[in-house]
Amino acid sequence: MFGFLGTRKTAGADAPRTRLVGLDLTATRARAVASGDGRTRPLVLDGDAHELPLFLNLDHKPPVVGAAAVAVIRRLPHVVCSNFLPLLGLAHEWRVGRKTMTPESALQAALEVICPTVAAETATAGLSLPSYLTPIQVKKVQELTAAARLPVRGSAVAPLAVVAHRAASVVGPRPGDPAAVLVLDADEYALSGAVLAVTPTDVRVVSVAHWPHLSVRLWKERLIDGMSDRCVRLCRRDPRDSAAAEQVIYDQLDEALDKIRQGQKATLTVRAEHWFQDLVHQPDEMEGYCTHLVAAAVEGIKQLLLDGGLAVPIRAVWLTHTAGRLPGLAARIYRTTPEHTSVSILPVNAAAEAAAALVPRWLAGSLPRGHLDSAVPFERSLTPAAPPAVAGIGSTSTSGSGQRPALPRK
Repeated sequence: MFGFLGTRKTAGADAPRTRLVGLDLTATRARAVASGDGRTRPLVLDGDAHELPLFLNLDHKPPVVGAAAVAVIRRLPHVVCSNFLPLLGLAHEWRVGRKTMTPESALQAALEVICPTVAAETATAGLSLPSYLTPIQVKKVQELTAAARLPVRGSAVAPLAVVAHRAASVVGPRPGDPAAVLVLDADEYALSGAVLAVTPTDVRVVSVAHWPHLSVRLWKERLIDGMSDRCVRLCRRDPRDSAAAEQVIYDQLDEALDKIRQGQKATLTVRAEHWFQDLVHQPDEMEGYCTHLVAAAVEGIKQLLLDGGLAVPIRAVWLTHTAGRLPGLAARIYRTTPEHTSVSILPVNAAAEAAAALVPRWLAGSLPRGHLDSAVPFERSLTPAAPPAVAGIGSTSTSGSGQRPALPRK
């Protein structure tokens, strides 16, 4: 456990700020929610967007954080600072002209963008962090949140917070039955997996694994290559020969991945200075680009489950919103897991909501004020409030019982 440093007052700190706020950080982005009066709403962190990309454009003074940096990542990659969260505490620098950015200064710049929005809502926030951060890196995050005047009360690794928040949906038919859940997440650094056990007394981390060779960045690289190869076949033009054309593909990827996940075709328009081409992809074609990545992910997951040495089979597999949009991954997991295992995709703000739900317990003193990385005890005998439903893959049930229907047709 690691204690958070005290935070200083911000402007307007005397105004009522009674909402519960949860902030979720990954190597890719930040998201936050505020809950109160029985409602939960996402906070706007970047312009009018709920998501703040953790990318910095160093070609500005001061550096610009967010979508403005993502907009040049393929055109001017040398001026973009990204993937800095897993580099905290390591000797690493980004240099553009006379400007130098370290992982610590990059994260502080991002936190200073987030702080006014969070501080306007609450005096005590919860924070979820990736499971791959080391204790030294977590301490760095604590120091930087204090320096940025973020009112963070405590933090937890995201899979632990999410399963503790949603434990009621995976308990067995008898209250004393243990259950096991696999949570998969993905960001610019890695595809990550965590196996957690739900018992009558707590939620506990059993085993974790991180696969940097399966990061979101590498999935997108593979998709850009596949689409570019198709463009060559269609019009003898290669978008990779033009930084502007490659940026256009990159800008459309997230929307295309959301359509593919829903079983819809995706159309991407490639534009260069003197030509353009529409690229229409069916879901199976996008998945085909990523076949070897999916296979590697499934092998890693199998090993993770073996390393866990579970006494009970996995009752549920939960993919975060980001992991769930990786082409072919959720479908392959669905096909390779037993009938009794439910496979679901979590809402986009699941980790932020889970962090917010821990805040009252930190305030009441029933949880240590620090970083939760191994277990979250239940205050009573497994009676957390029923969580919001998650989107099932082939099934809306997350109880782990009954037969699953076939995977929906695309």
